[in-house]
Amino acid sequence: MTDGAARACIEQYTPALSCKRSRDARQCEALQAAQQACDGTEGAARRLCVRERMPAADCSHASNKARCEQRAAAEWQCAETAGQQGRECVRKALIPAPAAASRPAPRR
Repeated sequence: MTDGAARACIEQYTPALSCKRSRDARQCEALQAAQQACDGTEGAARRLCVRERMPAADCSHASNKARCEQRAAAEWQCAETAGQQGRECVRKALIPAPAAASRPAPRR
């Protein structure tokens, strides 16, 4: 199936996304708008188009603002990878650096 036919099939059989039940309605609505603005592009070009139109993460209400900002940076950094590889990339980016690596070398 060609990319265009696959997308038409998916659109026909997938119910409309409702942002009412989303954890972050603002982000959900921004994603819908970005996807609509990028209609006509496919593959890596579409992912880049959507990514450029998404607003930055709002960490102002997060219980751990630093962790929220760290996660947003990791997701942005890993946006080129999709699926399991993308999730693995974000997970690796969130692993704290070992304490020994962050300490300066002892003086002799």
